[in-house]
Amino acid sequence: MTVNAEEVRGGEITFEEFVASTAGRLLRTAMFLVYDRHLAEDLLQVTYERVARRWKRVAAGEPEAYARKVLVNLAIDENRRRARRRDVPAGSPADLERLAGTSAGTFTGLEGGLDEVLRALPVKQRAVVVLRYWCDLNEQEIADALRISRGTVKSHTSRAMATLRRHVDARTRDGEREEGRAHER
Repeated sequence: MTVNAEEVRGGEITFEEFVASTAGRLLRTAMFLVYDRHLAEDLLQVTYERVARRWKRVAAGEPEAYARKVLVNLAIDENRRRARRRDVPAGSPADLERLAGTSAGTFTGLEGGLDEVLRALPVKQRAVVVLRYWCDLNEQEIADALRISRGTVKSHTSRAMATLRRHVDARTRDGEREEGRAHER
């Protein structure tokens, strides 16, 4: 069943329809935030539990934005806990094919090194990048979701993108070196 944004905003759908229409997007968002398939599923379940408790109030507004905000805050809190515990995450974004009904090609660009860099970004920088470029939110929506200023969103985005650019440049240089060595042989 496909539910459009107008139906969601108008409160014309049930909670069950909301879950069915948003589960894939929110699960992928959670995966990019925590890089652990099982944890992403758990965070999404807690998110839906919190949304369900407030469904009458939430359904009248922007339920997906509210759910995304809850999910991001849960992911940030969990990342802080994991940083103190040093747990090893399980699963990868590619595992989402089975869970969210997407093709494996969706994540092809994230395989290997870039995936590692995204995972290594500080949690708020990663959250800003995921919300901006994956969820397509604007700066104010990100600021609202993370409870930070627009200026902080801009600085997190700038720092994260600089890190990603350095990584891509380094991989490109490494690839060119390898290609040059192959031609010399």
